[in-house]
Amino acid sequence: MTGTLLTVPVFRAVDQNGEPLAGALLQFYLTGTTAPANVYTSSALTTPLSNPVVADSGGLFTPIYLDPTVTYRVQLQNSSATLIRDVDPVTVTAIEATQAQVNAGTLTGIFVSPAKLAAWSGIPAALGYTPLNKAGDTATNLLVSNTSLQTNSAGYLGTPVNEQDANYTLVLSDAGKMIRCNSASAVAYTVPPLSSVAFPLGTTIVFRNIMAGGTLTITRGSGVVLWKALSNTSQDVAVAPGGFATMVLESSNWVITGVGIS
Repeated sequence: MTGTLLTVPVFRAVDQNGEPLAGALLQFYLTGTTAPANVYTSSALTTPLSNPVVADSGGLFTPIYLDPTVTYRVQLQNSSATLIRDVDPVTVTAIEATQAQVNAGTLTGIFVSPAKLAAWSGIPAALGYTPLNKAGDTATNLLVSNTSLQTNSAGYLGTPVNEQDANYTLVLSDAGKMIRCNSASAVAYTVPPLSSVAFPLGTTIVFRNIMAGGTLTITRGSGVVLWKALSNTSQDVAVAPGGFATMVLESSNWVITGVGIS
């Protein structure tokens, strides 16, 4: 067992004016009693100090080590043994927080080991993403996905291609992608309402119709507003063979522009 140093390595008693209390006394008792309790000269807890401990002429006390198994009552007195302050209880018991307390954020007045802090499950919740600290860690909310896309999610450095050569309804993971059609027949891509697919503001989707002969139509789902650039009329938009279009969610409405659209 190792003792704990009282408060700070150097403790000085002063009066209400900040003047040192020459010969001040620190009297140590067991909590709730006037039974003296030992304090010590070192962390080894082998040599007791005098009780009370007497300050020097500058009010300075020698280093005082407390027994961590004892809950103390401490009285500060002047050199005439007149009571200045009575503090009860005083304990230096250091209790490590459990992992459950760390994770729940309920610890109070106890220390957290580095191992338990590193295993804190609240980090992703506090940060909004899972940080990458070492090889093998898996990030969340850093890539566009159909479950965690947010307005501040990281996008792609390029524009991944999602090949859809038949009728298709857009999904959340299409944000930031090119939906490409390569069909000789007419194909319709449906833009679903935000109530069913919660695309965040600023979502951008690119459409490409390969020169295969069929027209690609960007079709509005129930309640969807789709404007062509330079128009405030909501409409379905046709992308001719060879055409290219970009659609952006600018509010609750989509706007589309490009080459070969009508």
